[in-house]
Amino acid sequence: MMSSNESWGVNQDVSQACQHQDLVIIPSPHAIEAGYVRPAHRPTTSKRKKGEIGDSVTEVVYPAPLVLPGDELALDPKHPPQSVQSWRRDKDRNPVTSVRNVIYVAAPPGIDSDVDFVGSWVRPKPPKQGRQKVSDRSTDSPPVPPVAPDIKDIIAYLSAVYHPLSVNTFSSPLVFAPWDDSPTSDIESNSSSQNPAQIRKPASSSIALRTSSEIVRIRTRPSPDSLFPSQINLDDLLDVAISILPSDAYCLLLLVSHDLYEDDDDVFVCGRAYGGSRVAVVSSARYNPALDDIQGVDRLHAWPASHCREYVEACCLVASSSTSSQKAKSKGKKRITRGTTHSSPVVLSSSPAPTPAPPSPLHLALRNHLRDPLSPTSLYLIRLALTSAHELGHCFGLEHCVYHACCMQGSASLAEDARQPPYMCPVCEGKLSLATGADRRERLRRIGE
Repeated sequence: MMSSNESWGVNQDVSQACQHQDLVIIPSPHAIEAGYVRPAHRPTTSKRKKGEIGDSVTEVVYPAPLVLPGDELALDPKHPPQSVQSWRRDKDRNPVTSVRNVIYVAAPPGIDSDVDFVGSWVRPKPPKQGRQKVSDRSTDSPPVPPVAPDIKDIIAYLSAVYHPLSVNTFSSPLVFAPWDDSPTSDIESNSSSQNPAQIRKPASSSIALRTSSEIVRIRTRPSPDSLFPSQINLDDLLDVAISILPSDAYCLLLLVSHDLYEDDDDVFVCGRAYGGSRVAVVSSARYNPALDDIQGVDRLHAWPASHCREYVEACCLVASSSTSSQKAKSKGKKRITRGTTHSSPVVLSSSPAPTPAPPSPLHLALRNHLRDPLSPTSLYLIRLALTSAHELGHCFGLEHCVYHACCMQGSASLAEDARQPPYMCPVCEGKLSLATGADRRERLRRIGE
């Protein structure tokens, strides 16, 4: 188990960097500029009930989404909310039945010896010499090869989130293999003068994924940002997941260690669900904490420290300064933003601090975060587990959450991913409880364990 900061090339002395003493539980001022208006859970009811948005207890326990510059809700502020009522009315939602009630998790596929070069694709390339890192807290140590979290730990977490459904390992073998119809390589396979690694190098841009019943073509391509040698096509893997879905499965999650892409416009993608087909694919490649600095992930302000007022201020002030600079270059034309305009940068400290009185759950989580920071190994595990739970949520008909900070929020970046909490909000939890027939308190107890 890797726990040394130096070996991961990242200094994460959280306690000395920022104490996060003041927390925010409402959307940032940038939310107003972006046009985000937080929806009410029961817009037709004038009197709020306990558990609804606006209830003081709920607001302290379940903060609002931050909506920082560049976040999903800042880019798509009008994303329609999905209430529990609208979820129940969805006729396309797949119900859990007495014969279709198991969640299967497939481990990353093995690799046939004829394509052993595919194994090298999971190892990130060290940054090029002179490439500037996002954080000045890093050492010059190159990223270490990613160590995939144990599937047993992923299953344990999903068993708690989706209690009382069974979460089982998909036992049928999956193996990356050669694609038979690929063009013949220019290298002579019988030439004793050639390096064996060169002989095995593919001439095509495809490999195959072998299941118990078929061999399926999987497209590949070089990684656009060169962080990994090559990427694997997500849509092809989802098609395989559909074809291997067991008859008693409610849904199936396929885990992969390789970097993924969906179409030519993607730099990468971490996961996707075909909710109607009840399958999901999630990659662990980009969640390696060794890559945080390269990918712009501020680990010191990951959840729960993402609600640090000083951090939120800094994010909004940078965006506001950038906007002011652009206005100065626009030859005096007045730019009107939705909801309000600002002639100077936003200064949060001039407004009353909307901080709940300790010890709120957020404060308690932060206290643990400062006292006992997660090791890189644990960070790697929880990141993969949360994205797995998110994508499986789509299989249960849950759409992206716009009500609270919630693991069902959409994410526009790995940095935003790290800022999101490891739980579902009351709205999404209500949908899931109805879908699985679970007792909400029992599920929360299991997640806490």
